[in-house]
Amino acid sequence: MKTRNSGAALAIASGAVVLCSTYDLRAQEREDDHHTLDEITVTAAPLSRTVEQLAQPTQVLSGAELAKKQAASIGETVSQEPGVSSTYFGPVASRPVIRGQFGERVRVLSNGLDALDVSALSEDHQVSLDSILSERIEIVRGPATLLYGSGAAGGLVNVVDTRITNRPLAKPLSGAFSAGFDSAIGERAAAFRVEAGTDLLAVHVDYFGRRTDDVSIPGFAESALQRALEEAEEEEGRDEEEAFGRIENTDSETDGGALGISITGDSGFIGASLSTFNSDYGVPGHAHEHEEEGEDEEGEEIVRIDLEQVRVDVRGEYNFDAPLNHVNFRFASNDYEHTELEGDEIGTVFETMGTDARVEVHHEPWGSFEGAFGVQYKHNEFDAIGDEAFVPSSDTTRTSLFFFEEFVANPNWLFQASARAERQEIDVGLPVTDYSDTALGASIGAVWTLTDGTSIAANLVLTERHPTSTELYADGAHVAANRVERGSVTTGNGILDKEVSTNLDLTYRGEAGRLEWALTAFLNSVDDYILLSPTAQVEDGFQVFEYRQDDVDFYGFEGELRIELFDAPSGHWHTRMFSDFVYAEESGSGAYLPRIPPWRFGAGLHYSWRALESGLEVVYHDGQTRTAANELPTDSYAIVNIDLSWTFGSNNSVVFLRGKNLGDREARQHTSPLKDLAPLPGRSLQLGLRYWF
Repeated sequence: MKTRNSGAALAIASGAVVLCSTYDLRAQEREDDHHTLDEITVTAAPLSRTVEQLAQPTQVLSGAELAKKQAASIGETVSQEPGVSSTYFGPVASRPVIRGQFGERVRVLSNGLDALDVSALSEDHQVSLDSILSERIEIVRGPATLLYGSGAAGGLVNVVDTRITNRPLAKPLSGAFSAGFDSAIGERAAAFRVEAGTDLLAVHVDYFGRRTDDVSIPGFAESALQRALEEAEEEEGRDEEEAFGRIENTDSETDGGALGISITGDSGFIGASLSTFNSDYGVPGHAHEHEEEGEDEEGEEIVRIDLEQVRVDVRGEYNFDAPLNHVNFRFASNDYEHTELEGDEIGTVFETMGTDARVEVHHEPWGSFEGAFGVQYKHNEFDAIGDEAFVPSSDTTRTSLFFFEEFVANPNWLFQASARAERQEIDVGLPVTDYSDTALGASIGAVWTLTDGTSIAANLVLTERHPTSTELYADGAHVAANRVERGSVTTGNGILDKEVSTNLDLTYRGEAGRLEWALTAFLNSVDDYILLSPTAQVEDGFQVFEYRQDDVDFYGFEGELRIELFDAPSGHWHTRMFSDFVYAEESGSGAYLPRIPPWRFGAGLHYSWRALESGLEVVYHDGQTRTAANELPTDSYAIVNIDLSWTFGSNNSVVFLRGKNLGDREARQHTSPLKDLAPLPGRSLQLGLRYWF
């Protein structure tokens, strides 16, 4: 097990969960975020566009809003946004779920490039990115395959930071520090950022550290249905004490940092950063049975994950004269190792060497047309070593061409179109069938401005998604998921067909007087959707699951409404309400898909007066009874949260207090594979401090 250095221990000792974005927020902190959100440029789009100027449903978290929603993982940070949930596998291992789709179908990006980890392979794998030092988080709901590859069939989450500066610094030296505490998970964390330089040269240094204890919960770790099933089995000699009040083996220790250098000028910029991400955390609910030599009694060893990643990023932009506008390029390469430990012994090691490179060329407006085109190359060498390496080693290469074009017909009509061709090759180095094929996709969208404050956006996307190496070649026990997985090639069914998706989004957004709203309805019909289905076979105590294909349909909505109750120069009141819903079933059999989030509704009240800000929020999650085979339903629950903050010291310091799940309710997230073994944390008190200079 790695030992952390004394600097890390010192930083963690001052710590917090409610860490905020550590870039300069002074201009935004005292301004109500919902008035400026639509003006924030979305970097996940090829052209510099705001949320309102995009046909595809997109959301941005930044400034004070992001600071209030910071959590120990990317998944939990964004899990309360409309249309988004998470795979909650403990405090740090949690990945986004978008409109009921997860895993390989939801891409997590760092500044527009892949995270280059193995978090999509299994829910117990941590995303090697952290929102603590992020400038903003961009969420694209629905297929983002045309610009970011076939793996983004469900959507994407793009984490944007300032490690590579793309413009001259506002002053020679600036920085920020954050710290805090969370009682429910025993979190102590801290982070700092410093930027220094001249108009030409900028140097960036950052570091963060976090430590958590076992998660506190209001009752039993296992759900009532799970306990009833176990009692019904009448296991002989079963005298195991049920976990109550906390979830064992959920403690963690995470740290990381970066050094970045940039050169900026009138013609553009070029910069590079070297970053590290290290984590040591427990995997709840998955102790491994073992039998000591010469002994008849079996015991259990806890399972932990020791993760290390070293990553190099290079980004730049060069401005041209007409007919081209500018070209920007991004490159990332990493060395990632993830070791699963069973007690003191190494169980399985996952290693990946990844490269993701992207070049975009933007042309000058040609009349009413403006757009960009480019090429992207991604190569990943994946290796799994150990008894539980259920996916074979493989080399995956994707080479893509794409374009995005925008046409302004008149002040009221804006059209956007894009297309992508992606060649994927998978070499498993075994006497089995390799994969090689090309996926195509295209989209067309329109934004119709009805009045100065209202618009309707429509987006039609036709895409293809490649099968992954897991879906093709999996062959073994996936212990974190309590099952054995078999890929289509492994079972002798050959190469899976590409998924073919037709997705339609309709969004109505606007503002009128004291009202501001956004409502999106979507329909996603997928032919040859790749499903992991249970069989009647049992192997080594695990049920066997096999990958197969069927047509499926997703449909639902996301809505958000804000009402300004009182607005004055010294303060204001506003209320916010939101709701989302997704329904998913197989077209032929009508069977429900697993782990689909239930209907959700939230309402909150926000108040600010001079240096004081406060808020109250209630979020209701309906019970989910539309379950797949061998899936237990979940009960409804309501979570009550409050927050309070005070700005002082010439507006460069903020102290804030948050209370989450004040009713100490048992909350089981249906999208989590651990929902019947590990509920969400109970009542939590969070205290934090932020200072910038």
